[in-house]
Amino acid sequence: MQDKDETKELVKEVSDRARKPILRGKEVLVPLKFDEDGELLTQETFDARKHLKRLSLDDLRFLKAWREAEWNVEKACEKSGYELKKAEKLAKRLQVFREEDAQTKALAEIPTPAWISAKHVENVYNGGQLEDSERDSLKELAKISGAYKTAATVNIQQNVFNLPSLAPEDEARVRALADSLAIETQIVDADAA
Repeated sequence: MQDKDETKELVKEVSDRARKPILRGKEVLVPLKFDEDGELLTQETFDARKHLKRLSLDDLRFLKAWREAEWNVEKACEKSGYELKKAEKLAKRLQVFREEDAQTKALAEIPTPAWISAKHVENVYNGGQLEDSERDSLKELAKISGAYKTAATVNIQQNVFNLPSLAPEDEARVRALADSLAIETQIVDADAA
């Protein structure tokens, strides 16, 4: 008999925000994320006959070992205790999960600034002449690299008539401070002359 904690852990191995597998007895129904052409599956394009894998808990155990072995079948066999021939057959059956992981990682890396910069540079070098798309790519690349950034100067002017009113004792302290600064400024100016 299977341990419930182990079963939950195995189901969790194929669970994420995009996919929720269903446990039915000793079988797990796992919906795929992508179709045969690599396109993302939606509710409209999902077909249970094609895009639903029926896996046993043993299949999930091997899948977990195979992932941990970084998709190396021999290492997964050593770790899980499967025979190599059985594991190779199982790997062919579970190959879709390896492809899904690779595609998911590739999609996750796309929107980085480095990737966008590389695509814009590639667009410029492959074109030959500066066309509209190349010019747009250069603009985007300049924005990303910071070529358009200028040193901003900030001027702050405070209107003394719009200042909040101070308590009388605070006003006396501010006036005394301003008077002492004015006197020091006059002394410094007199020494300089």
